[in-house]
Amino acid sequence: MSVFQAAFIALFYTFARSAFNAGLGGYILSQPLVAGTVVGLLLGDPLAGAALGGTINLATLALSNLRIRFGPDVALIGYVGVSVMLLAGVKADSVNAATIFAALAVFGIVINFMRGVVNSVLAHWADYFADRGDATIVAFINVGPTQVWLFLISFFPSFFLLRFDSKTLLDITATIPPWVQSALNLSQYLLAALGIALSLRVLMKGSSVAYFVLGWLAAQVFGLVPVTLFGASVATIHAFLARKRMESTKDTLISDTLPSDQDLAINPDAPRLTRNDLRSSLLLWVFFHDAGYNFERLQNMGFATAMVPIAMRLYTDLGERAACLRRHLTLFTTEFSAGALMVGAAAAMEERRVGGDTIGDGEFIGAKTGLMASIGVMGDALVLGAITAFGVATGAALARQQSLLGPFLFVVFEAVVVLGIAYASFHLGYSSLRRLEAWARANDWLRAGLFGAVRLGTFVLGALVLPLVPLRLPDTAVIQIDAARISLQAALLDSIMPNMVPLAITLALWWLVRRRNMNPMVVLGAIILCSIVVSGLLKLLGWL
Repeated sequence: MSVFQAAFIALFYTFARSAFNAGLGGYILSQPLVAGTVVGLLLGDPLAGAALGGTINLATLALSNLRIRFGPDVALIGYVGVSVMLLAGVKADSVNAATIFAALAVFGIVINFMRGVVNSVLAHWADYFADRGDATIVAFINVGPTQVWLFLISFFPSFFLLRFDSKTLLDITATIPPWVQSALNLSQYLLAALGIALSLRVLMKGSSVAYFVLGWLAAQVFGLVPVTLFGASVATIHAFLARKRMESTKDTLISDTLPSDQDLAINPDAPRLTRNDLRSSLLLWVFFHDAGYNFERLQNMGFATAMVPIAMRLYTDLGERAACLRRHLTLFTTEFSAGALMVGAAAAMEERRVGGDTIGDGEFIGAKTGLMASIGVMGDALVLGAITAFGVATGAALARQQSLLGPFLFVVFEAVVVLGIAYASFHLGYSSLRRLEAWARANDWLRAGLFGAVRLGTFVLGALVLPLVPLRLPDTAVIQIDAARISLQAALLDSIMPNMVPLAITLALWWLVRRRNMNPMVVLGAIILCSIVVSGLLKLLGWL
């Protein structure tokens, strides 16, 4: 492989991971079917590249469906893996292919770790400018520094990997000790716990404490969508009782009318969003939703960037604009096309708030958090699951029949579906939320509904502790007492309370940032240092 070929392939890999591909990187450009076709074109055999990439893609669909953002890098397997295999004549189902995938998976974890940690620092930089009400700089941080850093850690590593053969890749991988990989994973989980703690700093008050613990308990039994529905049901009952208490003389069931029957008018003197504002917000979300994806608060910078045109239009006072930016920089993650619904809904809530509705920061955050998980899971199942699997299977079948029509049809089909869902979801969220909020205000449900939203948001944060902070001692962590070998995790910790370590760590971080007012940047640095120390100790004890 020539230097120029390696450079072009590395550029394609970097572009697939960047924010400048209209949100289609993870859905299209990172898929090995497309990567293999691009690599084949650059190496002079597009049909072989497409066929090999399609075969690999069928095996990596599980990774795409699970949205493993900081685990194995499917794009690296596609662009670098297919290149190495094509040049070496390695078959997709051979033992050598599996070893190449394993080596690239380790490199992908290191690359993604470097991205996630630095973006976590940049997220705090965005907090600083948000406190000053500087919306333009907040958006720039998400668009500029994150993409410069992404280029540095994507282009150069992939370029040098492309210059190696498969044996060299395996030799380099073998030099990375397991305890280092353990430290990387531990840092990722602890930073996610910090992100949850920062959201709890606003939400967890009064009865919300019970909702957080209830969400954590329910997540151990149910899946994320059933848990969210269960939490929404409990929060609705609680909100209904709270409303009855506020309006004890009013029959709330008889007086309610349908949302479609309500007047959408707000304060005529209040600023209103224009079509251009909404269009700009949608485009910023489509392009930059994952630009600053980080371990701590996930897509928070992408969401705040999408809200910049809204904040600029509705809030002329810097203090109010700063408050708007801060409440949209909290933890957020969802599948981006269906999740556009929440961006549109947030824009409608901001517009209603300026128009006279009383909506506090905690209620904003609670509503976002309560809905993001269920929308994300359903979006993953629909878009990254059924739709993408269908497109990849069809494209791969045609590619293996020596036809480039398969990759082409997959690209067109996937782009139309993903961008179409994003457009429809955004406008559905904006229009539906305005009607719903007008109905709630007309029927004295606004305060009670927001009360329930805060509780639901705290409940979902409790449920997210398990998937985002899956901390467990290694199975090899045992102590010897005479002839008995006791597993510290299974026999000790799990017997006291299953999964109590993630809960305890999250609450400890919440206590540090909420009660002790510790600077989150200091906590972030301490987390990385502790991850290295703990992994080193586990290695010394022989548990890694």
